[in-house]
Amino acid sequence: MEASPTDSRTVDAAVASLQERLAEGDPADAALRSRCEAVLLALRAAYRVDPAAFSRESIEALRELSELLRDASTPAPP
Repeated sequence: MEASPTDSRTVDAAVASLQERLAEGDPADAALRSRCEAVLLALRAAYRVDPAAFSRESIEALRELSELLRDASTPAPP
């Protein structure tokens, strides 16, 4: 993501793009995870600047994506 989202349509598009990336790729892939985590960081920064741009649905989707990435980065027990 080049710029921080500034309105709800931009946020929704960023969330949808992130969902597509993870659906099409393997969340356990370190490179994919790194790119997605960078987008999440940018979205968190944008939220701190303009929380009104984030719908309840987008916040929930971002939480789920963050959890998916966190779970994928945790090694499976032997």
